[in-house]
Amino acid sequence: MARTVPAPLECPCPPVGLIDVVGRKWAMCVVTLLGRHGVARFGPIQRALPHVSPATLTTTLRALEHERLVHRTPAGPESPVRGYALTARGRALYRSLLPLADWLRES
Repeated sequence: MARTVPAPLECPCPPVGLIDVVGRKWAMCVVTLLGRHGVARFGPIQRALPHVSPATLTTTLRALEHERLVHRTPAGPESPVRGYALTARGRALYRSLLPLADWLRES
């Protein structure tokens, strides 16, 4: 009897690099924080996440920038100081996280 060969399995996941970034311990916290508050400077982000070290926060922000989820932008209309904000791609991720956050609150 002839055996049919099954089609090879394909991973439905996004590129591994993105998973590495969004799977970081503080990445989703940063995305959620920026999604709710818009532009934020490093200090206020650090204060909002008191359990993350400055070095870890810096690494997380750089990784989110590398994946084009976050970008540096002026903190205000007349301010030369730079802050962080979500890109269009980051805002789409934030919107995707909202149902998950609702689910977690209900659990």
